[in-house]
Amino acid sequence: MMQRVPVAIFDNFWSTTLAFARSLGRQGVPLHFFGNGAGRWSRYCTRRFRCPPAESIEFQPWLRDKIRSGEISRVAPTTDLIAYHVSVLRGEFTPEVQRTIAPLVEIENCLIKTRFAVTSALAGCATLSTLAPDSLERAIAAGSELGYPLVMKPKSHLAVGVDRGRLLVDEADLVAHFRRYRIAPDQEEIAVKYPELYWPLLQRYVPSARTRVYSVSGIKDADGGVLTACVSYKAEQWPPDVGVSTIQVAHNDKLILEFGLNVLNQTLSRGIFEVEVLVDGEALYAIDLNPRAFGFLELDLARGSDLPLLWYKSTLEAQAPAPPSVPDVPIQARHWLLHLLKSLARRLAPGAEQPESAMSQMISVSMLGHRSDPLPMIISNLHLLRHPRSLIRAQLASARAPHEDKV
Repeated sequence: MMQRVPVAIFDNFWSTTLAFARSLGRQGVPLHFFGNGAGRWSRYCTRRFRCPPAESIEFQPWLRDKIRSGEISRVAPTTDLIAYHVSVLRGEFTPEVQRTIAPLVEIENCLIKTRFAVTSALAGCATLSTLAPDSLERAIAAGSELGYPLVMKPKSHLAVGVDRGRLLVDEADLVAHFRRYRIAPDQEEIAVKYPELYWPLLQRYVPSARTRVYSVSGIKDADGGVLTACVSYKAEQWPPDVGVSTIQVAHNDKLILEFGLNVLNQTLSRGIFEVEVLVDGEALYAIDLNPRAFGFLELDLARGSDLPLLWYKSTLEAQAPAPPSVPDVPIQARHWLLHLLKSLARRLAPGAEQPESAMSQMISVSMLGHRSDPLPMIISNLHLLRHPRSLIRAQLASARAPHEDKV
């Protein structure tokens, strides 16, 4: 019988939190929710606690004390910041849990995109042309070297918050938007530790990125290797070109799977992962590696890859590879609220993109929450409507024919 030890989940309104809660809660694992968010209203929530925000300077010392006291023994890896804090405090955990936490240098190489590009290149993997200017003058020169359009985005979501970046179509666009980032409140300490985060990176744009960013997702055991992995792709995203997935589609591709796992094995030794891959002609490029749970986790659950449960079991003992048979059926995960708004926008916006007819025939699962645990799903979706006008305007803009007139 599986041992059931409490897992700490730092609460928010995000899909990773809700998927973790559903996966572990239905197995009877006690879930302790810390902070304020939708997850604390889950049917699977065992206890609720207050805590400093994960973004605050008080959080890491507070977490250290809780680990030392034994009040927290396992932390669900649901966000970049949580993965970072847990890795910094890796030595505070018991040996069986410490075994499942990636060393800090690996987390840095994943979460800081310029370091990931260097690590991938040293491992012999093709990387997109990426430059990291630290002034507008150097950015203009970098733009001329890379060519337009190009992508500008943060090197990491550590320190700079939720900024996703943008597509720059010409030099005037770059001059208008390239600037030193404002560091998120209480994260100056991280910015001082990683000063490169003050400035965005510039990267060559691949047009297929709008509708075909592939993901190789799964979990790796420090001793047993990759336990399971599968391929999917980001069919729609918000905001366009640089956003998070709002429709993720199951896919089977042995070449992309092998390429993603090769990148993974050169960079990350353990934990839940998502390697993002772009295809440009015959070339494959790894553009990101998330060393934690990802937004379309419910899709992997629906395909038979219960990554949170495998993660939990690995904190109890080493796991051996036993990949499930991923069914070759058309299935997708949708962010229902954003999809509804975009569908409405398509009806209103002249020249709007039309959805792929094949996708409308697929089995669909919710990306944000699950009907078996409805209250946190409702609360999370309502949370998105705090600023309805800006949300609707964004969907109208993304529904229009993208950038054929600019690119």
